[in-house]
Amino acid sequence: MSIGRTGSSPPLVLEDSEGSFYDLVTIKTGSKYRKEITDKVKTNLWSWMQNPNFKDIRGESLDLAIVASVNPSRMKTQDIDNIAKVVLDALKKRAGDSSFLFHDDYQIVRLLIWKIQSEKRPMYNTDSLSISFRVHDNKKQMILIEPQVI
Repeated sequence: MSIGRTGSSPPLVLEDSEGSFYDLVTIKTGSKYRKEITDKVKTNLWSWMQNPNFKDIRGESLDLAIVASVNPSRMKTQDIDNIAKVVLDALKKRAGDSSFLFHDDYQIVRLLIWKIQSEKRPMYNTDSLSISFRVHDNKKQMILIEPQVI
């Protein structure tokens, strides 16, 4: 199941993913922005993470792919590990939370994260995140593909 706000080009997703989400969001991961951006991503992902089909996988080991398309002005200052932290914090369960993808980071067995530069457009300063996952299978490689549009 894929859901999200679409951008100008199709997002890359994990091959055989069980769910994917694409969102336009300004990614700022400096310490003073981290909680704000984590909360914004969590809010944007709220309805996606409510998917009843995810209930069965919430306790499983997972493969997770994150593709961050970053504005050229932030490409040299945006640390990839901090992007991962923001997304992982947004996806995991918080106390009293009914909207989450997994209980804790330890469930992520493999993490593929790719930071790419977005197209430079006048008056356009938004980044995007493509998040996809599947139940871990060590027989499968983590390959990013363009999803089929039906």
